[in-house]
Amino acid sequence: MSLTTGDVQQFLRDYGPYNILLDEIEFTTSDIEAGMRFTTSRYNAIPPLTTYSEATFPNEWLMLIGVCAHLMQSEAFLQLRNQATYRDGDIENIGVDDKFALYTQLSDKLSAEWRNTAQKIKQHINMEGAYGSLSSGYRWLRTGMRTID
Repeated sequence: MSLTTGDVQQFLRDYGPYNILLDEIEFTTSDIEAGMRFTTSRYNAIPPLTTYSEATFPNEWLMLIGVCAHLMQSEAFLQLRNQATYRDGDIENIGVDDKFALYTQLSDKLSAEWRNTAQKIKQHINMEGAYGSLSSGYRWLRTGMRTID
């Protein structure tokens, strides 16, 4: 079973009626699919290099966390680009799209978990693949093969 865009929206609780300020979903299906593609690409770039696709990705949780980290980082860019603060009379400063730091913090937290888990999975797969064929140069030493001059 592979991760779906609905799974990501459910994890993020990204539903129109729940997004009071937006009154719509924040991340489109296209955004989530791009996150899946980039998460797969990022994973494949970690040594040992692999060639997984979104459909063959080795772990759903890792994909979910990677996609969410990507989406939070992407939204942080939008927040920074559109950040504006204004004052209206004696009312406290009002910020529009001023959540750059919060999105960045969440992205960093998710990315750290993703990176740690991805490295452990890669190490595990690499060690499993090497079992039984790992050898040493000592294997070729035989008694009686050396001569003393």
